[in-house]
Amino acid sequence: MPSADARGARSGVAKSKVKHSVRNLFLHTARSTMKPYRPKTFKGLPLSETVGVHMVTKLCLLVPLASGEEVRQVLVEQECLDRAFTPRRIGDELALPVHEGFLSDAIDMEHRLEQVDVEPAPPAIDPHSRLYNTIASLSGVSEALLQSVPKKWERLDDLILFPKDAFQEQGWESLILQYPEFFSIVARALSAKRIGRQQPIANDQMRTAQVELLYGENGWVEVKDNGLVYGFDATKVMYSSGNVTERHRMATLQAEGDFVIDAYAGIGYYTMQLLVHANVGHVHACEINPNSLHALEWSARKNNVHSRLTVHPGDNQVTLQELKGTADRVLLGYLPSSEPTWEPAIHSLKETGGTLHIHMNVEEEQIDAWCDETMHKCLQFASEAGRHWEVVSHHLEKVKWYAPRIRHVVLDVSFSSINSAS
Repeated sequence: MPSADARGARSGVAKSKVKHSVRNLFLHTARSTMKPYRPKTFKGLPLSETVGVHMVTKLCLLVPLASGEEVRQVLVEQECLDRAFTPRRIGDELALPVHEGFLSDAIDMEHRLEQVDVEPAPPAIDPHSRLYNTIASLSGVSEALLQSVPKKWERLDDLILFPKDAFQEQGWESLILQYPEFFSIVARALSAKRIGRQQPIANDQMRTAQVELLYGENGWVEVKDNGLVYGFDATKVMYSSGNVTERHRMATLQAEGDFVIDAYAGIGYYTMQLLVHANVGHVHACEINPNSLHALEWSARKNNVHSRLTVHPGDNQVTLQELKGTADRVLLGYLPSSEPTWEPAIHSLKETGGTLHIHMNVEEEQIDAWCDETMHKCLQFASEAGRHWEVVSHHLEKVKWYAPRIRHVVLDVSFSSINSAS
């Protein structure tokens, strides 16, 4: 009886022969447009039942069922397998659809080529596969280019926003010139109507969004979130999907009837949650970007909370001065640092105290020290303003990773007059 080593050696030689044979077995290959059904083992594939099923007559390589998976893998590697169709079990054989022009002369194992009725492969369900397969079906797409098909994007309404480096690698420009409707094709693959590509946020006071619209007429979107609607132009203002946990946390605050100042209101990320769900009494929203102001006012009307919102256009260093001593709580939602507004925010709280929600990007190792330092600074600002306060409670919320070792955090600090606290 042959040894295990001998059997393994023969198996390896046989597999090598199959690969070598198949490598020379075709005149023409074409990339598939759909993902195949790929069972772990073809022995479990049921015998075909074609009644009531749409079948297509296709050139197939028939091999013993026991060798089916091994041969299929080799056909895939050599781009001979026509993945637009599903392999079919016929008795003890497996019919593997191959591209027209495939030749089997060099195969030295049991096989035959026949025209067989096979079923088209079902369309890919997940959007990543749909995008990949759609692009793979285009003429002139290399394997190297397919490796750079985007795997991540953000969906806002019917607008897909790709990262800034999407479709920018070498080779994409010539393909897009070859297919002027390229981004229309991408949109259909993802069931979208518009395509955009994100650019770095402008390094200006307003942190202006910079989105390149690649397909579609405008960037206005309406996004549903936590039972309310935000409307904004995604090419002109920033919408941070990564802040979803903090937006929803604002909706759960015990703040009914509170008077709130949102010092960096934007399009109303937090303002809308407070008005709609936390049922605060009134929000004074400070915002400098005209495009964000338009979106904020639109959303307030859409969510029927405009009567409890007052918008203060312009620089919050100025507008906060107009709101001294009015607020139960102040939101300071600006990154990387909201520190320039800590002092005017302290002055904006009522004489008896209140709560600040302080956003900041902080190195993970420095978070505890930053919390202590921030509370100390705020008490110092209060003391300089003649307010004798103490910290009655504080809470740290870790929102997300902003960069390696850098976290976006929110420190909730509640202050109270020492006299009232006693």
